[in-house]
Amino acid sequence: MALAEEIRRYLIGRHVAPEVAADIVQDMFVKVLEMALILAPDKLRPYLYRVAWSTYLDWYRREQRLQRLVTETLGPNLIESMPAHVIPDDGLIRAIQRLRPADRKLLVDRYYHQRALSLMANDLGVSTAAVNMRLQRVQRKLRKHLGGEITWEKA
Repeated sequence: MALAEEIRRYLIGRHVAPEVAADIVQDMFVKVLEMALILAPDKLRPYLYRVAWSTYLDWYRREQRLQRLVTETLGPNLIESMPAHVIPDDGLIRAIQRLRPADRKLLVDRYYHQRALSLMANDLGVSTAAVNMRLQRVQRKLRKHLGGEITWEKA
């Protein structure tokens, strides 16, 4: 566990939010365990640092992409739904419009306003884990509406 904390502090030192750093470290260990990788002890630590950083970069790129898509799709009146007759041809726009208003609000708060999960949880009166789970469910709904064309990691 000392190594996990060390890598988490490394990510925080590189200006990664603490809750994101914790998620990245957890994802990193899951990836490494799933690979059943055998490395010499002196090569394990540098390898884990590289995996942690590349996992963070993947997460960051997905966050930026989703934020851009939410911004482009929902526009300035982000929480209000668009009229049904204004549905563009783009599949993602249609998928987002098919979401419930509460689900769209979650996406807007997280990816457009870049609100922390803890603040969102406070507003909703639920735990941070509950907000995270709701975001994952919204992402699954979008994936389903898009026919599995998009993949994401934790929000």
